[in-house]
Amino acid sequence: MRDLEFTSNEAFKKRLTYFKVIYALGVSVCLIYLAKYNFEYKTTEYNHVLIPGWLGFAIIPLLMMKLTKNFLWSALTLSFFAIGMLTYLLYTAGGAEAPGIFWLAAVPLVLGVLIGLPGSLAGYIIVTVIITVFWWLHVSRIGPNVIHDYGNYEKEKSFNLITFLLFSCFTTHQYIKSEERHLKRLQKQNSDVENLLRVLIHDVANTLTGMTSNLLRAKEGPRAFSSVEFERMEKAVDDIQNLLSQVRHLKSVKDGKAELPLKPLSLALVLNEVYESTLSQAQRKGIKLSLELSRDRMMINAERTILSNVVLLNLMSNAIKFSHPGERIDVRAFSKDEGVIVEIQDYGIGIPTEILEQIFSLQAKTSRPGTQGEKGTGYGMPLAKEYLQLMDGSLEIHSQIEATPDRPRGTIVRLRLPLAKVHAEPS
Repeated sequence: MRDLEFTSNEAFKKRLTYFKVIYALGVSVCLIYLAKYNFEYKTTEYNHVLIPGWLGFAIIPLLMMKLTKNFLWSALTLSFFAIGMLTYLLYTAGGAEAPGIFWLAAVPLVLGVLIGLPGSLAGYIIVTVIITVFWWLHVSRIGPNVIHDYGNYEKEKSFNLITFLLFSCFTTHQYIKSEERHLKRLQKQNSDVENLLRVLIHDVANTLTGMTSNLLRAKEGPRAFSSVEFERMEKAVDDIQNLLSQVRHLKSVKDGKAELPLKPLSLALVLNEVYESTLSQAQRKGIKLSLELSRDRMMINAERTILSNVVLLNLMSNAIKFSHPGERIDVRAFSKDEGVIVEIQDYGIGIPTEILEQIFSLQAKTSRPGTQGEKGTGYGMPLAKEYLQLMDGSLEIHSQIEATPDRPRGTIVRLRLPLAKVHAEPS
């Protein structure tokens, strides 16, 4: 049905809403005047035009929409009947002297809303032609004047003015509400695009940093670089390729064209891989990593690359970044109720209250250097939380910059993910 060049599916739905509103209001207003002509003015001689015209107005545009699935032709049909009924009612009510002559101002508005700029331009021409004809009929004293003969001009003028204001206010209100909804969706889409770009900036950069460090070591000679470390580099390249693929897919998810491919996988297996990936980074800084897992595999529904690279690897890197040499980081994972909990606890410098309060905001400035001047972007935490929510998970952070009798200094990040309902082999 999208035969016009709409900028988006949302724009098409918005135009279709206007079609329905204008149709409903137009049919209702014409029915009111049809009743007035028959029961108030007793002028049944105009029924041979008014009744077929109103029936055509009420039936044909909807029938056209249903049969042709063509918005342009349906909109043109609706406009034809609306303008035709309006012109005939004004003609019988005195033409240029009709108390509702200002209804012609709605013609460019209706055509513009339904068809766009070409419709508005056509509306101006139609109104100019109608006014010219009415002026000529008035000068030539040709045509009926039902209001002059059977009604009260001031009363009808007030009635028309009130009806026109209600029509204008309602259509304007609908237009503003629709525009606000459209603007919010555009802002969200823009935010989603920025977030995906930040994934590339943040997580690809993290992986490349680790690869660069390994390459520098490789230049020192084959003895300084083991086959295991070569395998880690190869895995890092695979991770970047997977991440790029997932970013493309996530864009489709955000646009509503696809779903995030959640699959049953072993959280224990993923945590072991993340532990191995960050072990060398921690060792270079003199930090000890501790991994404590429950005995079961903790099967969850998740997307492996996003969970590993965007969430867990990012949180582990943060813990290392804000820890001093000689300190340790404890990673724990265990099942609880219908889900699993992952805790990443460091004993580093902690997070100041003013940063912690805005740590999930993409707009707030939360980036700060690590204990050895490591740089960051401030995008890691907001992105981790967002993608956890896409996997039906949650993220919370507790931190303090000074130790207390009941809590040590540092930060504890707690992830919650639901257990997979259908247990399957890890992917």
